[in-house]
Amino acid sequence: MKLVVGKKEYPIKPITIADYEYYTDNTEVDDITLLTRFTDCPVDDLKKANYQQIKFAARMIRSSFGAESDKGKLELVFELDGIRYGLYKPSELTYEEWVNLEVFMAQTPIDLGLIATHLYKPLKSDKTGEERELIDYDLSECQSRIELFKTKVPMSIILSAFFFTAIFVQKLTESFLDYTEKENKKTMEQNKKKPKIIHQKK
Repeated sequence: MKLVVGKKEYPIKPITIADYEYYTDNTEVDDITLLTRFTDCPVDDLKKANYQQIKFAARMIRSSFGAESDKGKLELVFELDGIRYGLYKPSELTYEEWVNLEVFMAQTPIDLGLIATHLYKPLKSDKTGEERELIDYDLSECQSRIELFKTKVPMSIILSAFFFTAIFVQKLTESFLDYTEKENKKTMEQNKKKPKIIHQKK
């Protein structure tokens, strides 16, 4: 989508984590301030633009925040500033990585930027898709990318990865509960088969 002011066109930028957090805290922000954040159009030019055009563009941006809540295509790999990042592989998560991710997701307020850096890590080879190879987990490396991810990664990519993680956690929990139930039944069956000890009175 583009905003046309006079004879100039200004592309409307995709919603990032920083934008999402900003709008959550400032839902009553005025149209000009909103358009200033999402376009490179000078404030003075925005003030001189057609009223209906400004209202329409601002309304479209506001509606996009609701649309971002819908899960989109899950991106296994995306490129940012010449570096390719890949979605983590559940089967390759280290214990440290999983525990940290759990802790960060339970914090209030939640740090979307930090979690995003755990969902996606730099690739260490040219392999993409299901064959992607990621660098080893390092908390400091993740923390070094927070500001970059908050300001440049589209929120739609992150939300899809969140949804993927939620499904993974749900399946993991179901598997654990199923295993626990089977083990309990097994123990009960074994206890039934054990001969009862009768204590005789002396």
